Amino acid sequence: MVIDDPNILEDEDKEQGIEIYEPGAFIEASIESSKLTSILFIVVAGWVLMFIIQIIIMIPFSLTIGLLEILRNPWALLIITVAEVGFVVPPIWYVRKQGISIKSLGVKNLLSIKDVLLGLIFGSLMLGANIIISWLMTLAIPSLGEGDTALFNPPAEEYLYIWLALWIFAMFVFVGFTEELLFRGFLQRRLEIIYRTRQSKNFKLIALVITSFIFAIVHLDLIGLPTRFVLGIFLGYLAQKRNYSLLGPTVAHGFNNSLVIILSILIP
Repeated sequence: MVIDDPNILEDEDKEQGIEIYEPGAFIEASIESSKLTSILFIVVAGWVLMFIIQIIIMIPFSLTIGLLEILRNPWALLIITVAEVGFVVPPIWYVRKQGISIKSLGVKNLLSIKDVLLGLIFGSLMLGANIIISWLMTLAIPSLGEGDTALFNPPAEEYLYIWLALWIFAMFVFVGFTEELLFRGFLQRRLEIIYRTRQSKNFKLIALVITSFIFAIVHLDLIGLPTRFVLGIFLGYLAQKRNYSLLGPTVAHGFNNSLVIILSILIP
């Protein structure tokens, strides 16, 4: 069963709990708890598919420059980022199988200037949180601040700006958009529906925390888990406030990641 997606809520109707529906956008009216396994399977499938594409891309690099050199080669890392398109395939398959509009994944309101501005604001806040948490982690674990902390090995100076522009593009399109579609547009939104169906009072908070935790885990970085969990909270909260339009979270995600890359080059 699907219903019109409540994308627009008038201020005077919020107090009365009346939802104003936008025609043409559909999402599940309810999801039984038994469907939770299927929802999580879609997330895992996207994660696995991303890894498979990564391996396929890495094969020619391993044959030419060697497997160990891939992590040191600035162009190889950039190209491997394309593998993140694997994240979006299972959720798109899911909504098409359900006969639901792709808008139910948050692909809507893509020309909203307000969402772009909110994304830039949240992206800046995320960078601040990123820096603070990383600093606290080095205080708790002093060894983290030792040794080579460079995140990227930039190419020769004549190619630096082209390489940087391509990385920024990749952070918004291949990382920001794909991860937001899977984790916020697909997973978090449907967890909300599941816990709302269970009549949980804090269904939005529950969905936000669970999704942020899964988002942090799938990056397979134990040291970075606290940072990514907090960043997931920022992104999930923005998605909730914007009725799950992905534009704001995508901009925030891409902007934060782009600033991290730029700072890693400026501050070696």
